[in-house]
Amino acid sequence: MAGSSWYKSPGAYEMRRLVVLLLAVLLPHETISAAEPSGGGGRCIRRCGSTTVPYPFGFSSSCPIALSCDGNASVSLLPHEGGDNATSSRVIAFNPTNSTVLVALPPSCSRSVSHAEKALSGRNYGVSSRTGLFLGGGCQGNTSLCSVPAAVMSRLLRTAQCGNDTSAAAVTCVSSATSNDTAAPDLFLRWEKVEKPKCDDLLTSTVFMYTEEGTVSLEFGVAELGWWVNGTCTRGGEPCAANATCSNVITPSGERGHRCECVAGMEGDGFLAGDGCYHAKRVPKKKVAFIVAGKNVS
Repeated sequence: MAGSSWYKSPGAYEMRRLVVLLLAVLLPHETISAAEPSGGGGRCIRRCGSTTVPYPFGFSSSCPIALSCDGNASVSLLPHEGGDNATSSRVIAFNPTNSTVLVALPPSCSRSVSHAEKALSGRNYGVSSRTGLFLGGGCQGNTSLCSVPAAVMSRLLRTAQCGNDTSAAAVTCVSSATSNDTAAPDLFLRWEKVEKPKCDDLLTSTVFMYTEEGTVSLEFGVAELGWWVNGTCTRGGEPCAANATCSNVITPSGERGHRCECVAGMEGDGFLAGDGCYHAKRVPKKKVAFIVAGKNVS
């Protein structure tokens, strides 16, 4: 039959050997190229499902700030240092202009202050000074300068079923905001201020920000993280793209890092290894909505 004659034919046998050899040579290369992003060469992979994140974030070890990816939901996760997907923070939004990222921090009555500090602090990011933290559990003092009255947060915590000890007196608010509007605030939250009241738990947080319309917005259940890349603008740093400016950053540990930012009128992540800078498309302004704790907040 035609099928059996193929195996019995000497020419067909040689062809079969050739096919096997080709597969042996090609398959390892195909496997490697499938694991690399387009372009290869250890390039930072920045796509998770239908979501693309701005540089220096990405989903491969070659990215300066590595995320993990839930491909089924196209959700970016920020792994806790030394953790895995089970101990990760869900990324809500990126802001390349401010070099910040919003992560979910839903109300919890059993999240210790020490655990929260480890979860929200990394080699290349830290909690921004625009984030206010609400603490509870055996607090020995109150800290002022918070953007939200503790009484308001108490009601939110009762809604989250944090038990009976959620009165305004039982909640301590910590913020790095400065009372002097002319003074430049620190970029990052000071954790020594968080530890000073000696509270047991970090209940939740809020972020103070301005909308595109210039009004004040408070986002609950999220924390804003400021990030940087290693090195400085002039030494050992990631090069900025054309039409981007470089600024040095004093990190929470006191070391120096830097950021790239596109000039006014241009968009992009500002990095040569990322999307660089490009002219913004002129589209009608839309009101920005954030997703906070599973809800849309305009």
